[in-house]
Amino acid sequence: MSWLNVKHAMDLAPWIRIPLMWPEPGLEDVEEAQTPEAWARYFAEGLWEDIASEKPEPGEVDLLTNMLLMFAIRAPAAFPDFEVFLHLPHPREIPLPVYVDLVEIEEGEDRETALRELTHADASYTVEPPIVEDFDSPHLGTGLRVLRYYQDEDSNEVHVGLRYAWRYEKGTEAADVLIILADPDAGRILRALDDIDEFARIIRISPDEEVDAWNSSRGGT
Repeated sequence: MSWLNVKHAMDLAPWIRIPLMWPEPGLEDVEEAQTPEAWARYFAEGLWEDIASEKPEPGEVDLLTNMLLMFAIRAPAAFPDFEVFLHLPHPREIPLPVYVDLVEIEEGEDRETALRELTHADASYTVEPPIVEDFDSPHLGTGLRVLRYYQDEDSNEVHVGLRYAWRYEKGTEAADVLIILADPDAGRILRALDDIDEFARIIRISPDEEVDAWNSSRGGT
């Protein structure tokens, strides 16, 4: 069975991948993959080290460590079993979580209907009609990108949501690929839109032999 391949986004700034379990399978000998605390410290220090023109103020590395730790613990719970990536272009910004997964196709469900449902393209709960656009991927073909504004039930604030979806079919395999993100700050998502589009375009489905080769290179099985 193939899998969703977003591994190359791990080293694609400004993205950080959150492991779904600790220690992460295949990386048992890697210190930062052992616990969420070690992971958060590793990336907080590394992000500041990567900025040659700026130095952190006292306490800023600890502040970022604590923030990343919070996201490492809480973000995966929002959409269990989804891969989680944080968009963080600068260590003083608030991370923006992005969720990616494969969705099983219901029997008899056609592509257009499925993608519109996954992206909430026809949602009635929005404060204005969703912005629905075709979105081309070099690996997944043409899908949908839907931007929508809606009122959060808990806070009554207007949030912005962004979703991408594609239908993947090859031989006997078929699944829908879904990306989900949302934020109460519309500007945060709009400023990151180019980065998010780039991220969406690198997602692809890997054949079994590629999965096996990657696991072997990491020392996994």
